[in-house]
Amino acid sequence: MKEKDRSDYYIKSIKRSVQILKSFTLQSKELGITELSRILHLHKSTIHRILVTLEDEHIVLQNQATKKYRLGMKLFELGNIAKEQIEIRDYAKPIMDELAKKTEESIDLNIISDNKRVSIEKIDSPHDLRRIIQLGRSLPLYCGGSGKAILAFLPASEIERIICKENLICLGPKTITDPVILRKHLKEIRKNGYAQSFEERVVGSSSVAAPIFDYEGNVVASISISGPITRFTKKKVPIFISLVKEAAEKISTKFGYYIKNK
Repeated sequence: MKEKDRSDYYIKSIKRSVQILKSFTLQSKELGITELSRILHLHKSTIHRILVTLEDEHIVLQNQATKKYRLGMKLFELGNIAKEQIEIRDYAKPIMDELAKKTEESIDLNIISDNKRVSIEKIDSPHDLRRIIQLGRSLPLYCGGSGKAILAFLPASEIERIICKENLICLGPKTITDPVILRKHLKEIRKNGYAQSFEERVVGSSSVAAPIFDYEGNVVASISISGPITRFTKKKVPIFISLVKEAAEKISTKFGYYIKNK
């Protein structure tokens, strides 16, 4: 059986949408339907349908005076997320390697995206019994050390919006599903500078995590140490907390946070 080419999997409408977006340049910041039709050799009705869809998703905006389109703020937001992912990985990886050697547990780097946390880098524990981390998976902020370490340090209005919007379902034996208790718990995390999780999302799993800040003092990520609850003993947990906070501070410093906020 002949192996399919990548082009066999293309969705025409998506490819055309990307072609439209790539037509905008520093020299052509605003383009009309007629101009795009001429550039891409596509029918005006096709261009119009795609632009209407992109506009509803805030990917493009229409200038009401000229009726032409320009790139929207959602692309700026996505671009910043991509930029931060690259920078955070570069800054965090050596520190994550060091943390992994000291703890011999799984190390996880998460960012916030669309009110969720997403793992963008990991180091697996050398132990046979270890927590399996899935890169790129979206998980709720209210549950688990990595998520809570981000959620607790967001602006108060954002925390409230996420709590009210999120369906606080029980994912593990010790998931916090009561909004009142969760708010109190997040205040404690903010006060202490770290988050803990014991079987909140996965049975038998534990983690400690700390927030990572950018140069403006905004929380942009979290770093965590995770593993089976049997290895997170009363003796080890305080050590893990100290180490994860130190690692988070080192990464934050690379973003200029402590230079500005001392």
